[in-house]
Parts: sequence; C-alpha cells; structure tokens
Amino acid sequence: MPMARVVLLDPFAARFFGGREEVEVAAETVFALVRALDALAPGFAVAAEEGAAIALDGVALADWGTALATDSEVLFVPRVAGG
Repeated sequence: MPMARVVLLDPFAARFFGGREEVEVAAETVFALVRALDALAPGFAVAAEEGAAIALDGVALADWGTALATDSEVLFVPRVAGG
C-alpha cells in the first residue's frame, strides 16, 4: 500500500494534529487517505470535505477517488472563497 506524505496547513494542523504539519499515511486513494486521517483525528473528514482544497503532487485535485503513488505528497489547505 502506498505511503503518502501529507502536508497540513492551519487550521487543519492546529485543530486536528496538535500543530503537526506533516504526517505519513498508508492509503490507496485520496478518499482512503482522508478516512485514515479521520481515524487518527476524528472530525477531520468532515472538516476536509467542507473546507479543504487538496493538491496531489502540486496539482489541484477534485476527485477524491484518485489513486496515490508511494511517493505522493498530498496538501490540505483552507479553501479560499472570492467574490
């Protein structure tokens, strides 16, 4: 199973991981990664769905079913709304 490097910006790092900005998680897809992070930090999945923008290896991602590679980097940043 691929081991992805997860980079979390605030508020995700502070709220769910005690300020820790990087974790490594084994998961096959982004969806499975979010579920694994939620198992480590209950409530993370809902917060990610409602307020995170996700990038996989530097590219913005909309499909949580996207497969991860062993060396994938997944970045969670707060969604930005504009007007």
